[in-house]
Amino acid sequence: MKNGSRFLLCRWLLVILLLPAISGSAAAEKESKRMTLAATIFPIVDITRRIAGPDIRVVQILPAGASPHTFDLTPGQVRELQEARFIFKIGGVDDWIDSVADSLPRAVIISLHKYVTLRPMAEKGHDHGSATASLHAEFDPHYWLRADNGAVIAKKIAAALVEADPARAGTYKTNLADYSKQLDALHQEIKKDFSSLKNNRMMVFHDAWRYFAGAYGLEITAVFQTSPGREPTPRDMQELYSQVKHFGLKAIFSEPQLSTASLEPMLEDLGLELVVLDPLGGTVANDSYARMLRRNAQAILGALGR
Repeated sequence: MKNGSRFLLCRWLLVILLLPAISGSAAAEKESKRMTLAATIFPIVDITRRIAGPDIRVVQILPAGASPHTFDLTPGQVRELQEARFIFKIGGVDDWIDSVADSLPRAVIISLHKYVTLRPMAEKGHDHGSATASLHAEFDPHYWLRADNGAVIAKKIAAALVEADPARAGTYKTNLADYSKQLDALHQEIKKDFSSLKNNRMMVFHDAWRYFAGAYGLEITAVFQTSPGREPTPRDMQELYSQVKHFGLKAIFSEPQLSTASLEPMLEDLGLELVVLDPLGGTVANDSYARMLRRNAQAILGALGR
């Protein structure tokens, strides 16, 4: 082989060998320029992803299966949030994120409760033990558990992204329009499913389902724990037993994030069925906000329709 040919061959081999490194460097640079967002609970994470699209990283703060009522941020999670442009929170159940705000100078924390119509708590003194419990004592923070409120949340998230990233405003607006249609269809679907239900009374373990009940024609008749970990008094138990018998309740709806050990005697005494609803999702079975709402609706329909 002539020297010139050998030289050309060596050059081509060098280019081929360097291509992965060059492309890897370009990918790493692109990754570093991606906007990072975060949200406290999975339903808001999923809504954010639907609006932001695949090119934006969205960090989920509360792990699947954990309860926001007992959660503490770890130093590792705080470090992961350093690059976040926005952190979306519910307000009331996740105010622990405010305790690290000073450590996140780049992040704007947006409390979504300001943009929905809140309902007052059913009972004074309902408290989740947060430092800002006054919000939760006054208003019920579980507003994401109805699909039309999910659409309101999506609209606010889209507005924040459009303002922060105008170059991609068209993408965010298109995603919002498409997702809003999906949530409206889901809202109407669930309303229709419950419209012919004769037995609409529910007993719940944790008082998280009044937005859902109000949207879809249900009535929360009895609540075992008005706040997570707050066990009913003997007088409360007497009233609960009376309500179950008076209204002929057959089931109590619990949540996988909360222990129901204290409920066992009542289940046995009254022959109640324990039906699990998931208000937070993020699991294989509830891997999207819409699927989570639909599966909860199906579980309630199945129990009350029997």
